[in-house]
Amino acid sequence: MKPKVAYISSEFALTDDLPIYAGGLGVLAGDVLYQAADHKLPMVGVTVFYREGFFQQLINPQGEQQHFYEAISPEEAGLKDTGEIIKIPLADHELYLKIWKKEVKDPNSKNSVPLYLLDGGILENRPEDRKISDRLYERVWAPHLIDDIVLGIGSVRLIRKLGIPIETWHINDDHGGFNTIERVREYMSQGMGLDEALEKVKSETIFTTHTPVAGAESKFTKEEFMPILTALFAEQSVDLEKLYELGKREWDGKDLFSLTVFTMRQSRKVNAVSEKHFDVSKKLWEFIGEDIPQTFVTNAVYSPRWTAPELKEAWGRKDSNLKEAKLQAKTRTAKEVAEVSLDGKTFDPEALVICWARRFAKYKQPNLLISDIERLAEILTSKEKPVYLLISGKAHPEDVEGQKFVKKMIEASRNPLLEDHLIYVPNYSLDRAKELLAAADVWLNTPVIGWEASGTGGMKAVFNAALNASTGDGWWLEGFNPSTGSGQVANGWMIEPADEDYATPTYDLIEKEIAPTYFDNPEKWIEMVKEAYNSCGEKFDTKRMMAEYSKLYNN
Repeated sequence: MKPKVAYISSEFALTDDLPIYAGGLGVLAGDVLYQAADHKLPMVGVTVFYREGFFQQLINPQGEQQHFYEAISPEEAGLKDTGEIIKIPLADHELYLKIWKKEVKDPNSKNSVPLYLLDGGILENRPEDRKISDRLYERVWAPHLIDDIVLGIGSVRLIRKLGIPIETWHINDDHGGFNTIERVREYMSQGMGLDEALEKVKSETIFTTHTPVAGAESKFTKEEFMPILTALFAEQSVDLEKLYELGKREWDGKDLFSLTVFTMRQSRKVNAVSEKHFDVSKKLWEFIGEDIPQTFVTNAVYSPRWTAPELKEAWGRKDSNLKEAKLQAKTRTAKEVAEVSLDGKTFDPEALVICWARRFAKYKQPNLLISDIERLAEILTSKEKPVYLLISGKAHPEDVEGQKFVKKMIEASRNPLLEDHLIYVPNYSLDRAKELLAAADVWLNTPVIGWEASGTGGMKAVFNAALNASTGDGWWLEGFNPSTGSGQVANGWMIEPADEDYATPTYDLIEKEIAPTYFDNPEKWIEMVKEAYNSCGEKFDTKRMMAEYSKLYNN
């Protein structure tokens, strides 16, 4: 069956040989394609081939983050040259984009779906333009105008060049929002008026918003934006001011063009990525009017990709010894962690292992557990109930504060009070994530409530016989089940901050509930692990998520 859905995303996390992802947005997009391949869904992905990808992390002897980039080998990344080139207009010249193709194969079958990638690093372009698509998010976290133009306009022209029939365009976050503007131009070039073209585009578009933070969208000044519109609509007579007004918003006392605002107004369905995020989004975008998010589709993970081999076998057998399978996974990954961790540290597989792994951003509170080193030392170095804390994550090269968090964490890992029970694993990646998920007994998540749109790390943990301990944000509000008086065991823990104090409740939870349960009541621990799998496994698997998106595609 030929594709009917084009899934447009600035990131796709497929393999570490193709590091064109920065975090959860890319992991979600990658899992969407794996699920599409698994169930033979009529979908094609479109993104940009960043020839050097996202940055790699090194830690220097002083414990400071250094960043570098490595050229990606198209052949090693599994890319095939389609032989096709498209061009898109910039303000004063044209940009040429080569089209690559990667077959995304379901690991459990021979099914696949195509991912197409746009590449500006070709001889047809000016030397300065060949660097446009070199690096993902190099300059700032939100892409610059040129990045959004390449993905948005390029995605439409790529699909047309290859003759792929598309009925629904699914835009994953606003970086692909120029896709809607280009399709308005297309329909006008076929004779439609502006209003008719806008309605036609709207009828074909689904938009997923991810940001839970005011102002955290792609925004451009009128001086930046209008020359692009002028070049794009050079052959049509169109009211450019009207197009600008459809995306205009006030921010910090200025009128700016917001790709999120425009794309929401040009989508027949707009969805948030968790129930909590839906509530946040409705308030965040209420100034738009009726085009704010109308529903939510909670993110999910493609479990075959993320489950440790030892646990895959255990979940598949009714008579399996889950405790033994988890110990085998921890024993294997203890050796892997020793090879990749800072200072060559590793953990005791028999001990309680807690993992915190994600981007080092302020709202995620990466340094929460090292805010009281003496209290942390008491917990980690207990002779009766030893605990290891595995930490991994990067800070964006422009995020000075985040890099300070990294340095402080590394300093803490070398504090003799902790006796090597705090382990930092550099250069967080897909492979690192799989190692940490297999190692973790508890997946810890500590965002300031209201700032995490969904999150997916903890979803992966339940497939790896790990329990979640998280603040009440994102997906965990939907996933957490407390214990009940009728004997129902909990499937993890909720961290309840008190007067903005997140640290004390987290320390108390680990010391008074998590560690005692793990060491003193192993039967209850396994009951909780099974309850987490039973209550969250199917609910947060991409089968459910894609079934919900399919309803949006078909309505």
